[in-house]
Amino acid sequence: MQATLTPPRTDARDGDGAGPLLSVRNLTVRFRTPGGVLTAVDGVDLDVRRGEVLGVVGESGSGKSMTMLALTRLVPPATGTVAADSILFDGADLTALSGPQLRRLRGRRIGFIFQNPLSSLNPLLTIGEQIGETVRVHLGLSRKAARDRAVALIDRVGIPNARGRVDDNPHQLSGGMRQRAMIAMAIACDPVLILADEPTTALDVTIQAQIIDLLRGIVEDMGAAIVLVTHDLGIAASICNRINVMYAGQIVETGSVDRIFSSPLMPYTWGLLDSIPRFDRDVGAELPIIPGLPPDPLALGAGCRFAERCGYRRERCAGMPGLEPRGGTGHLARCFGTAPDGWLEVAS
Repeated sequence: MQATLTPPRTDARDGDGAGPLLSVRNLTVRFRTPGGVLTAVDGVDLDVRRGEVLGVVGESGSGKSMTMLALTRLVPPATGTVAADSILFDGADLTALSGPQLRRLRGRRIGFIFQNPLSSLNPLLTIGEQIGETVRVHLGLSRKAARDRAVALIDRVGIPNARGRVDDNPHQLSGGMRQRAMIAMAIACDPVLILADEPTTALDVTIQAQIIDLLRGIVEDMGAAIVLVTHDLGIAASICNRINVMYAGQIVETGSVDRIFSSPLMPYTWGLLDSIPRFDRDVGAELPIIPGLPPDPLALGAGCRFAERCGYRRERCAGMPGLEPRGGTGHLARCFGTAPDGWLEVAS
């Protein structure tokens, strides 16, 4: 018999829907290290609307995951410092909340899908116990009701034999099933915002497609917004409404998925798109790469951070370009060369 979801206890939800669900201004994350102060995230702004999927893409080390951790104050305060002008979630400033207030929000209205389920799930507890703990703490359900909801959630995310799997430990599940269990925990309390950090990492393409379909269904069924961190532009193209491209701790381009893929205006974005394998390339042709390495986060210069790897740089790139509006509503790029007075010709 197919399990059914027990409706969560009702409480304060969204208001009238006006304005972004999440609005972040000037988010910065720094770490104290033996070599000095390391800047992981530098002046990030982002907005997430209800019911949309915002992709955050870029190379490893660009600041994507750290941005997600900083939004919910999960950066270890002993070594890291998070600063922002504001982090507004449904009108509430997360920077002003106390620890207990924030813990009531995390898991209840903000779900988090962590990057590595094997290290994020408790190996000593069954997945049913871990999902059940979430709904018992946030929704006040009894142990029996929490177990029933865990079974329903396991079934909902597509794990076969939910009643049998509810008592499995994480090591008894495949990588795809562990990721599904992590998603079940994230959606257990019907959050309005889900932060998904590389939810398809280390999964084969078939399982990746299933996870993306699952996330798409969550948006459609629950009306939740998702911030999807990924290094896979193909995945971003298949599910996202808008994309933020990050490099060296900064957002260097942002726009609708159509604009980013059809009319990108940042040479770094060109490099990312060119490095995607394509069926129309000659067999045996070398895959284009972005030369060089990202800048040292301990010694960031004053100019464009992509300049040393950019084949279009000029003397003007010794200064820092702003993230400025370009063609198309909501399309911004951080590049002097593609600015209206720049030296690079771009498609409109």
